[in-house]
Amino acid sequence: MYRRSTRQRVVLVALLAATATVITLDFRKNPGGPIRRAQDIAVSVVAPLQDGIGKVFRPIGDFLSSLSQIGSLRDENQRLKAELSGLEADRRRFPEVLRENQRLLDLIGQKDWVQGKTVGARVIGTGPSNQEWTIFLDKGAADGISEDMSVVSAEGLVGRVTLAGSYSKVRLLVDPRHSVGARLTGSGETGVITGSSEDDLVFEHIDPATEISDGETVVTSGYDKGVFPPGIPIGRVTKTQKSRDGLTKTAFVRPFVDFSRLDTVLILLDSGLRVSGR
Repeated sequence: MYRRSTRQRVVLVALLAATATVITLDFRKNPGGPIRRAQDIAVSVVAPLQDGIGKVFRPIGDFLSSLSQIGSLRDENQRLKAELSGLEADRRRFPEVLRENQRLLDLIGQKDWVQGKTVGARVIGTGPSNQEWTIFLDKGAADGISEDMSVVSAEGLVGRVTLAGSYSKVRLLVDPRHSVGARLTGSGETGVITGSSEDDLVFEHIDPATEISDGETVVTSGYDKGVFPPGIPIGRVTKTQKSRDGLTKTAFVRPFVDFSRLDTVLILLDSGLRVSGR
């Protein structure tokens, strides 16, 4: 028992001495001392281990962080896709916009027969059957359009408005139910042009003595209660023939307008029966 106590005292004294030595060495801050060397050795051993562990676990941390951002990344991806789709649609439509603008400029430039207020419109549809010669426009009553107003293209007369609401419906010049007062530019002779399902319009009630040249231009006469202003180009004469009784002459007229390719038109707001007080 006595020996045990002595041994414990010896150990305690040794520990105190070691502690005092460490404190003394640390206090002096001897850069070449054993404590500093021990610190350097520890750092040299631990630092590479820390760096290695960081390299292993840093990607895992980044991956876990990216998982939390998947929702926002998905939304951003959808937004960018929608934006790209819109830009692609604009790119495809750009040539069409240029062509439409050019056609409107061509229309506006026809100052000799486009008079008064006008509104441009795009063709958005055609009649539901082969027996209906009509088109539908993207402008309507809210744009000042009403029934019986004249519709023209850069080439000439297209037809007249038969319905005006949220959109407009136009009966084309080629409709067999459609008649227009017309005039030959060479002789000034007037008559009535009627639509036809054939290639040419039919210009009737011409004086049989009238000289008509092939290729002669036909325009509106204005003799239909103001629906069609005078001077709008209609087409060119392709041939003529006399009636069986010889009392009248008929001319066949090829329209200037290609009705199968209409895309942009002008509505003449100052035309129509309303101008005549309807």
